[in-house]
Amino acid sequence: MPHQPSPRSPDRPEPGDLYRRARRDAEPFLAGHPLPDQPVALPDLAPYLQALPDARTPAEVSALTHQLVAATAPVLDHIAAHFVTLALWGGTEHRHTPQSVRLLREAAQGIRTALVKVAEADLENLRAHYTPPAAATEHPSAGAPSSPATTAPASSAGPRR
Repeated sequence: MPHQPSPRSPDRPEPGDLYRRARRDAEPFLAGHPLPDQPVALPDLAPYLQALPDARTPAEVSALTHQLVAATAPVLDHIAAHFVTLALWGGTEHRHTPQSVRLLREAAQGIRTALVKVAEADLENLRAHYTPPAAATEHPSAGAPSSPATTAPASSAGPRR
């Protein structure tokens, strides 16, 4: 079995060392492709955060949730699509490792899954609010054994003669 270096092994460079080398080697590329060095402007989420304490019902929280998802989903989906594009990159000499492709695809899926989970959580809250109580809580004797007079036959084979 081949030797697997430990994370702190001299055979395995530290992340900081790898990033320094990569920045050095990418300087000519970045000179020809100037990229923004500032973070991308974030959407203003203050109105959603300010409205939340005033929400009193699941319907109001749901409306807020839908507005927030509608406002942020396009940005999140765009980022997820970029991660997939990164996973598909293939240079002339090098390609991503299978592990990095998997991680990039998982990252994209995680972003998209987050939106689905928010919608599922919203539906759970609405279901709990709007679904009538179960029949067992409406009829206190629902858990008691039935008397033969009130028990319906399991199946009907038709009239007996």
